[in-house]
Amino acid sequence: MRSGKSPPETFRKQNYWTTKTTQEPIPWYVWDTQSPTSKEKYEKKASRWLIPKSKIKSFNKNFRDYLLTSTLHGLRYIGERKLTWFERFFWLAAFGSSLVCAAFFILNVYAKWSMSPMIVSINPQNMPLKDLPFPAITICNVNQAKKTVAEEYLKTGNSVDKKILVSLCTTQNDADIFEDNIAESATWDYTRSFLINVTQPCSEMLILCEWNSHIRSCRDLFNAQLTDEGLCCTFNVVHRNMMFRNPASLNDLNLTFPLPAVDWTPEGGYPKNSPPDGFPWRPQGIGTHHGLSLILDANIDEYYCSSTKSTGFKILLHNPTETPKLANLGEIYGSGTEVRVSIQPRIHDAHPTLQSIDIQKRLCLFSKEKELIFYRTYTLKNCEMECEANAMINQCQCVYYYMPKNKTTRVCGKADAKCYANMSRAASVRTKECMDCLPACTEIAYLEQMSTAPLNKRLVTQLAKTFKRTPEYFAENMLVVHFYFDDDTFTRLTKGEIFGLTEFLSNTGGLLGLCMGFSVMSAVELLYYLTLRAICMGKRQRRAKHPFTT
Repeated sequence: MRSGKSPPETFRKQNYWTTKTTQEPIPWYVWDTQSPTSKEKYEKKASRWLIPKSKIKSFNKNFRDYLLTSTLHGLRYIGERKLTWFERFFWLAAFGSSLVCAAFFILNVYAKWSMSPMIVSINPQNMPLKDLPFPAITICNVNQAKKTVAEEYLKTGNSVDKKILVSLCTTQNDADIFEDNIAESATWDYTRSFLINVTQPCSEMLILCEWNSHIRSCRDLFNAQLTDEGLCCTFNVVHRNMMFRNPASLNDLNLTFPLPAVDWTPEGGYPKNSPPDGFPWRPQGIGTHHGLSLILDANIDEYYCSSTKSTGFKILLHNPTETPKLANLGEIYGSGTEVRVSIQPRIHDAHPTLQSIDIQKRLCLFSKEKELIFYRTYTLKNCEMECEANAMINQCQCVYYYMPKNKTTRVCGKADAKCYANMSRAASVRTKECMDCLPACTEIAYLEQMSTAPLNKRLVTQLAKTFKRTPEYFAENMLVVHFYFDDDTFTRLTKGEIFGLTEFLSNTGGLLGLCMGFSVMSAVELLYYLTLRAICMGKRQRRAKHPFTT
């Protein structure tokens, strides 16, 4: 009979496998094991990046629905299962070709928009005469020196006077005329006094001035002005306080202006509530009786030397805010004639939206985009005049007497002849330095259309008696000239955008609609299938997998 206890040896053998804490390593040939193999590890790792088949099916279904329901032409044939693969490929190629054609034409429209964004067109709204100032008129006698005064200088004048007289009457360079010892004495102050004494004054040139059918004192209408043609007479320029930035610092001839003076500019026009008689004056109507009529005396017997091959006057019509340059731009009006000058304004303005276009593409400047140092109003001619003055200051430390200046600017004397002679030859230098001078986006210029006829001795007898001249003298020396407008409205050329944003979108939409049937709703459809529909379908699938989750 066995006892209830087992021997110790037996007990240890029975509990060997249960008390052993460590296990034997699994041999390599045992395939029935729970540890993952390298293949399973790779598949598990790759499954993180693979899209589930359910999502792929959902995307395919969503994409096919879009193709079948899209409003774009040709896409429904690509998604149609009844068609063969060849037919689908045909429609896919047709759709791709249409897309390429649309892109090509749109790029052409964009290139035209970006490279030449500005267009000049005729404004259907004409400018009325009341909004346009009468042009500034500058008149110079082509005679450079009165004969009696010049002969007096030749008899009793010093060597400096004689040299200055020679420089007025010859095309020879001042540097070749003036020796060093004489040039130092021929300062600008001395030369200015000489010019005023030797040139015909405005009081002798202007015999009769009639403005708007009223005879006015010529001194009230005209101011003496030093130009590149010498001493001249100017009508209707803006007040110097409105022309220059620092009028108090100017050192020039004493000028008087009618009142009230208004701040007229080509871009801003006349200020609101400006008086009808504000200066610069406006024409009161059309025809010679509403214009400016003048009788000018050339005084041919006093001709000593002329800047032209004829007798008479150089006259220039210009913007009231500009400094005139008559030597090369003035029109010649012969004496002994009656001339009618029909004023033809040339008006350029710009649409305000043009400011959004780059300056290098529109090639014009608004007044606020570039400020000049001397002039308050930006125009192309004012910019070029100021640019030439700056170039002369940098090169010669002085300027010509007719250039913009202030009291601290030195006016070139004859001692600077070599320097300013070289500057006159180097026109290309000024051109390079003045490249920043672009036309103003709003500019007003004046052209003239002339008709002329010689004066008849018999017909001018009464006028000759009135001004105490003989009929022969009047018919030979006098110029009767009438400046007037012949129309009360004028065509404006307006610079504007060739394409605005609306026009560009219209052209783009038209090309896309022509090639593919594209519209705004087509874009909404595409956005819907890419975002809202995809999100909603994803939520539906999650609810189907977990019906009891909330």
